[in-house]
Amino acid sequence: MGQGLGKREVLLEALPRMTFERILYIAHDHLNRSLGVLREADPATDVVVLVESARMTSGRNWHKERLFFLLSSARHFANELEAEGFTVRYIQAPTTFDGLNRARDEFGELPIVCAEPSSFRQLAQLKSFGVSFVANDFFLTGRELFAQWAASQKTFVMENFYRAQRVRLAILVDGSKPVGGRWNFDAENRLPPPKNYEWPPYLTHERDEIDQLVATQLGHQPTDAWATNRAGALRQLENFVEHHLAGFGPYEDAIAANS
Repeated sequence: MGQGLGKREVLLEALPRMTFERILYIAHDHLNRSLGVLREADPATDVVVLVESARMTSGRNWHKERLFFLLSSARHFANELEAEGFTVRYIQAPTTFDGLNRARDEFGELPIVCAEPSSFRQLAQLKSFGVSFVANDFFLTGRELFAQWAASQKTFVMENFYRAQRVRLAILVDGSKPVGGRWNFDAENRLPPPKNYEWPPYLTHERDEIDQLVATQLGHQPTDAWATNRAGALRQLENFVEHHLAGFGPYEDAIAANS
């Protein structure tokens, strides 16, 4: 991807034509090698396509920090897949469909496959384009399981759903009862932080070339709070577990003035 990243419509250099069987479309919220359509992906037969649509970057009133996180994470992910041996195209286009059409212009009329989008609107749109789907396993409860639970409910209450999933997944339960005799400790977890409370230090992330290119594209000076690659995300998780988790519960709903 290199120095040309963010400067061309197709951001990855063209490779010699290979014979592929599928185009795997990866949405910007599906960046995981072990889940979704990439779970069974094969570099020898699958070409990976990510589309950065103008509709996404300019058609919604998103905060630029959020856009920076989404775009930079996707471009880092594309780099990681390419390093693994996949042929990857990160395409900038007016719409997702325009980007997928460009991929087909290069690779032929291959079937396009992706994980089911979380958005019902995007699911309908991609269906209309002829995309086929694999199950969305980014959530512990998929659409079919949710539908089964919903069919048995007179009203939809998050607490009831939460308890049912705890039992189904055997998370902190003894049979159908919660370990410790209580389903939650919400009443204890709504405390304001004490006066002059010192929060554990946050982990910061050094910005690399890809980050800087995205920041320039957006005209935004990003913070150093968000990891934009998997290694950084795992460091973020480790830092939270080690330094923040123990004191998270009581103040989980609090918002500090300096946060």
